Amino acid sequence: MNNNWVYSDIVKDHFLEPKNVLRGEESDFDHNAKGVVGNVVCGDQMIVLLKIEDDIIKDIRWQTYGCASAIASTSMMSEIVKGMSIKEAYTLTPDTIAERLGGLPANKFHCSVLGDGALRKAIDNYLENNNQSTKLDNIKHV
Repeated sequence: MNNNWVYSDIVKDHFLEPKNVLRGEESDFDHNAKGVVGNVVCGDQMIVLLKIEDDIIKDIRWQTYGCASAIASTSMMSEIVKGMSIKEAYTLTPDTIAERLGGLPANKFHCSVLGDGALRKAIDNYLENNNQSTKLDNIKHV
């Protein structure tokens, strides 16, 4: 392997063997929440699908079109939130994702921002679909 690799071994693992990836079509995964985000500057795009039961994220699948940092960040985010309450997951920060990855290059940090943004959009979608859109209004995201 090239000694100039700037990513941690954790990033490499989540890039080369991403966790909880959506295989096939969206309809192949039983979900009740969906979030989609993109960054027009870098071209990355993410979709996050959640299976939520009793306000707990029971399962998650995702697809990311982007660089190694985007794929690794979304993979790590999916591992972190599985089993979390939607309230806990809603407060997940890009810093937490990057820390769990062992860090990201400064010019790639925006990739971790996309992952938590897609997650919050999916949770918002779940709450709207269940007439609970004000449930997390007092939650502040940093």
